Amino acid sequence: MNATSGPRRRPNGPHPERASADEPAVPTQRTAADVYGVSEEQVHRARIAVARNSLDSDDCRELLDMLGLIGEGGDPPPVRR
Repeated sequence: MNATSGPRRRPNGPHPERASADEPAVPTQRTAADVYGVSEEQVHRARIAVARNSLDSDDCRELLDMLGLIGEGGDPPPVRR
């Protein structure tokens, strides 16, 4: 064995072939106040996902209700309260 054999060490920093200016930066850590914050965009995207994967309108309504994505009588959905 020579002096250079042994485990290879990984260099610090991002992988040069994987680093890209197009990739977004790592998001900051969420605070306790942010954990329960759901944006209107997130609610909209969740509703679309449920609608696309529902069997029919009754199934869609039931799933949206179970997930707290629909409110009653113009109220905000439970997920936003």
